[in-house]
Amino acid sequence: MNVAIADIREQALAEALAYFEPGQPVMPVQLDVTDRARWPAAVAEVQARFGNIHVLCNNAGVGIVGPMSEATYQDWDLNLGVNVDGVVNGLVTLLPHMKAHGEEAHIVTTSSTGGFSAVGSAGLYCTSKFAVAGMMECLATELQDTPIGVSVFFPGPVETNLSATTAEIRARQASAAGAAAPSAPP
Repeated sequence: MNVAIADIREQALAEALAYFEPGQPVMPVQLDVTDRARWPAAVAEVQARFGNIHVLCNNAGVGIVGPMSEATYQDWDLNLGVNVDGVVNGLVTLLPHMKAHGEEAHIVTTSSTGGFSAVGSAGLYCTSKFAVAGMMECLATELQDTPIGVSVFFPGPVETNLSATTAEIRARQASAAGAAAPSAPP
């Protein structure tokens, strides 16, 4: 299978590529899944190299934890932006291509066991994962008589770099917000 790996972080792409043998059909694509304007260009890059896209894995995610009563708008925006809007962006961008080429295709989206079972201090995360689960179940029903399959993946607690990645993205977001803030008057 030809593989395109997308990530917002160049270092993460380099780390992922290290798992592949030289010469294997794999390409990195830098993509912030919340950047709707970048999605079509990213898809075009993959299609230019590999042709029709047959599998979409919506796996980008952040794991913001803590009391919902203390969450900020920024927390909610980041959480829903990556975990829900990132999936929407993938669907809106790629589903028309999959329908147009008419070949067998599949969409798999990562939810979590937190997508069907509430977990204390993970309300923001669970909210987004419940939304993704519902979205994929509806889409599977909608596409059941087409050559496009739909799955939702519900991993349980596993060792990943989700916490480190979330912290890195939140720090980057805070830094960008600070840089964009107006300076205090002299």
